[in-house]
Amino acid sequence: MATPPKNVDRRAQRTRQVLWQAFLDIMQEKGFTAMSIQEITERANIHRGTFYAHFADKYALLEAILREEFRDVLTSTLPSESQWGRNTLHLLIQTTLDYFKSMYRQCPPMDIVDPLVEQVTREEVATLLVIWLKQSRSAQMRWQIPGEMMAQLMSWTILGAAIQWSQDTTMLSSEQMAHNILLMLLEGVTHLASDALPE
Repeated sequence: MATPPKNVDRRAQRTRQVLWQAFLDIMQEKGFTAMSIQEITERANIHRGTFYAHFADKYALLEAILREEFRDVLTSTLPSESQWGRNTLHLLIQTTLDYFKSMYRQCPPMDIVDPLVEQVTREEVATLLVIWLKQSRSAQMRWQIPGEMMAQLMSWTILGAAIQWSQDTTMLSSEQMAHNILLMLLEGVTHLASDALPE
């Protein structure tokens, strides 16, 4: 039996990289809305069929680029053996805030790109939180809701705060904002309620 799935993987990876570069070049020149699949494939010097073997459309390509970019940011920032804990959660929040700030500085708000940035960021944060929570048995036992739901709720909190913070003109530093979000996630508002939640 012929072996080279590795060669196939490398070839597929190279094709994706060429498509990504062509996409990013055209995006800078004329923007997302004006670009076409034809332009991307011509710039990448590949057939349209090859494009569709990898991506359903230019939206799927954009999503893949955003997802990979945010994963790279997380990989380069978080410890390689990161796990559930106050310090790593703080670092995840601050990394997300800094990512949003850099994204909105690089390109002006766009009706198409912004929702995708938000969706991808939230999904990646939630996925990472689920992994951390599943690895932390003691944390799972303390909570009264499933880890997946906890991760979703936390990711929405982080995302909402990041969006609000990135639009705020009197900005706190990402360090200060991450600290505030962390306190909200870990302490909540239970102590503000006269009829605190039951233990």
